[in-house]
Amino acid sequence: MVAELIESEDLKNIVTSPETNPAASKIMLTARDVVVSYGGVAAVDGVSFEVRAGEALGLIGPNGAGKSSMLAALGGQAKVGKGSIVLDGHEISHLAAYKRARLGLVRTFQTTSEFSDMTTFENLVTAGNGYLGARLSSVVFHHRLNSKADKQIAVRAWEMLERFDMTEKANTYGRELSGGQRRLVEIMRCLMASPKVLLLDEPMVGVAPHLVEKLVGDLKSIRDEGIAIVIVEHALEVVRALSDKVVVMSFGKKIADATYDEIVHDQAVQDAYLG
Repeated sequence: MVAELIESEDLKNIVTSPETNPAASKIMLTARDVVVSYGGVAAVDGVSFEVRAGEALGLIGPNGAGKSSMLAALGGQAKVGKGSIVLDGHEISHLAAYKRARLGLVRTFQTTSEFSDMTTFENLVTAGNGYLGARLSSVVFHHRLNSKADKQIAVRAWEMLERFDMTEKANTYGRELSGGQRRLVEIMRCLMASPKVLLLDEPMVGVAPHLVEKLVGDLKSIRDEGIAIVIVEHALEVVRALSDKVVVMSFGKKIADATYDEIVHDQAVQDAYLG
């Protein structure tokens, strides 16, 4: 089952070699002996890894392995019982999710979270770093500053639409977008926040097969700009194409930490997937 994906023809033209990614340097995210428990049962049991700037880490494993709980611990949606999480030198283990986002760690979810009653352009503008909007205090006391900041974010939002070939959907409401387009909007919203680390929770869910290769290419360009990525994804050909290294979890524990080609030959990994 795992070995069959080693020679996958899909996405083979954009497979990444960790040695060819010069942007990977500074450690941006570190998980040390992280434990997450629900009702006394450890969903994540002492997991450790690190991700560098410009590096993508694939977090994989069979159902119930603890991947989503690990991602939630990183993002601030799950309480870290033991261990620590460090973002660019800052201890964030017990910070709220929005505070982690302000420090540069943002995430997507399995279910897309765009604003369905806003246009694509409006979705991006409201996600912009420093967006002041129509708050009374900023309108009354900082009108010029408010106007300048919002204009800068509007320009950036349009540049984002151009980058991802979404200009034709600028005035389309979120509810009218396809699954793949909603994924793109969600990722663009994250980029509007100028992240250091991007957490992706099964980004290919709901994406039409013919759009998967494009989305992987988009994610590679994001990674190559120096943004660290942690991706949970069941489509292993996507993990192989994007990831510089892979962490495998099973029953809450880390059982492998290596390149994709190395982990698919690991007996413990094969046992975990094949049962």
